[in-house]
Amino acid sequence: MNYTQNKGRFRPQRRQFDKPKRAPLPEGFSLFYIAIACPDEVNEKIDALKEYMQQKYGCRAARKSPAHLTIVPPFRAEDELQTELANFVAAYNIGIVPFDIRLKGYGQFAERVLFVDVEGPNDALINLEKECMQEFGEKFPGIIFGMKPDFNPHVTIATRDIPEGTIQLSRSYFEANHPVDESFTSTKLSLYRLEEGWWKKVE
Repeated sequence: MNYTQNKGRFRPQRRQFDKPKRAPLPEGFSLFYIAIACPDEVNEKIDALKEYMQQKYGCRAARKSPAHLTIVPPFRAEDELQTELANFVAAYNIGIVPFDIRLKGYGQFAERVLFVDVEGPNDALINLEKECMQEFGEKFPGIIFGMKPDFNPHVTIATRDIPEGTIQLSRSYFEANHPVDESFTSTKLSLYRLEEGWWKKVE
């Protein structure tokens, strides 16, 4: 939801990316995404930020997924495709050349997403996303994405359920009190599946 200023106050305006509440999945279907998982120590630090947002503002949506950088955004697929999806990820990982990722600072998408930013441009990360999406589309041409935004790598702290007018306050608080500067080496992708409202890694 976008917010425009009017006489010192913010009022919501509906934008194209606003969607009604997701309809229940047909029987035999699940939601999946493919991502770079942050290491456990980074995930713990990001989760502490998510916990602050939950305790302070009631933001729960982002806590349902571990800290990650999305490569193939959420998509609907038949449950019977899970093994094939996992095999695709495993095969793709064979060709990945390890590269470094640095998480530094904070960012936001309008008033709807607060995140830890990725220092860049990171050419290796950009190329990985482009190549993976191309191979994924060739392998699974029948899968349709509800929305495929331009690639803008980030690690989400809060999304969708952020109360109006609080995102900038939260960002300023984090920047002043919890500066982020974390680096790690990316070596593989992981497949995640939504199970009972929580995103879990497919092992």
